[in-house]
Amino acid sequence: MPFRKGHKDRYTTNTDKPLISSPVCFRLDENLAKELKSVSNWQQRLTEVLPTLIEKWKAG
Repeated sequence: MPFRKGHKDRYTTNTDKPLISSPVCFRLDENLAKELKSVSNWQQRLTEVLPTLIEKWKAG
C-alpha cells in the first residue's frame, strides 16, 4: 500500500530521470529495517549506490 501524500517516509525524487511507477520491494529483518530507516535520506543514498552494487554482483 503506498504512502499518502505528506507521509514522512514517502519518497520524493530530485533526479532528472523518471522513476518507474511500480516500486521494487524486498523483505528485511525488523532490526535492519529500523536501522535503514534511521539513516537520513536513505532512499536517495540507496538509489545512488545500487548501480555499483549490481555491477559488483554481476562481476561475481
